[in-house]
Amino acid sequence: MKVNCPACGQVVPAEGIALNTGWGKCVACNEVFSLADVIEGYVPPAGSNVAGKPERPFDAWAVVEREPDRLMIHIPPHGMRAGTVGLLLFAIFWLGFVAFWTAGALGLLFAQKPQGLNIGFACFSIPFWLVGLGMLGGVLWASRSSRTVYFDGVEMVTELRCLLWRRRRARDLASVQHAREYDATARSDNQPASSNCGVEIVYTGGSFTLPCSSRAEQQWLLAEINDYLQSHAWRLRRV
Repeated sequence: MKVNCPACGQVVPAEGIALNTGWGKCVACNEVFSLADVIEGYVPPAGSNVAGKPERPFDAWAVVEREPDRLMIHIPPHGMRAGTVGLLLFAIFWLGFVAFWTAGALGLLFAQKPQGLNIGFACFSIPFWLVGLGMLGGVLWASRSSRTVYFDGVEMVTELRCLLWRRRRARDLASVQHAREYDATARSDNQPASSNCGVEIVYTGGSFTLPCSSRAEQQWLLAEINDYLQSHAWRLRRV
């Protein structure tokens, strides 16, 4: 089955068609269009903004600010939850055991002066220290990290933040294709441990993922993002 762009008539490749969200994007003219308008008999998926934008779920974690030319979505830190508390306790136990073993290997438990052989033996604990510190880093990321995506009609700005660390990227809005469902159980990404689904914003050369606390929140954010991109489709055309 071939899908032709309603603006320029060119054939849209498979990577420009998102059946799960109901939107397509032409790589030739950057037109964003509804698949229901070009595919006869196509039934939009439940919850997509083609079938009608869903309301904000009562338990949604995301903060959305929408204006005619601006869209901001912010995922605040989730804080300590059952999963992260469990991981924190295990990390503390792990590091405590490694510290005891390292001290014994160095002879510190017996008030001995560390010798070269003791130091060499204690070096075997380095990988276990790294694993424990990695678990603590995972707890910190899951509880204190936040994600933000901002559209202003010209570019898309994404930001990852965790305490004093921040990574900010800006991309031409014309390179943004669409938002689609993301399943963290089927793919690997730096998602918080408490999230098992999300929204993946696809752009030329990569993607940016927003974690969601529920499927209802996922469908709500999908509709908001794809509706914004469709409403600004005329700005995405390159002359």
